[in-house]
Amino acid sequence: MSGVSEDERIWAFIAWLLSIVGAVIGLVLRPGSKYVRYWSYLSIAFFILLIITWVITFIIGFIPFIGFVINILIYLGIVIAYIIGLIKVLTIQWWKPPIIYNIAQFLGIERI
Repeated sequence: MSGVSEDERIWAFIAWLLSIVGAVIGLVLRPGSKYVRYWSYLSIAFFILLIITWVITFIIGFIPFIGFVINILIYLGIVIAYIIGLIKVLTIQWWKPPIIYNIAQFLGIERI
């Protein structure tokens, strides 16, 4: 396909699937794999986004009804991004999700 081995694909999948823990495992066990490092950085960025989202939805949750609806929509977007990420990592695609990739750039994903 694109020069990514089956082993790298599996480790990248683990990095995305297990969030911050998987990302650390991927970075420690496969430091030479560009694909695994890429998805590990995305996974760390996704974890940071989850923490930011949790804080925002906690605050918005105090708004009656509208806050609940907004929180549901935000979490639905997070779940959809997570599922798309699972599909992209398994199909060996270098995905650049808007907010997640911006956070990953701040972490240094472009130095890979």
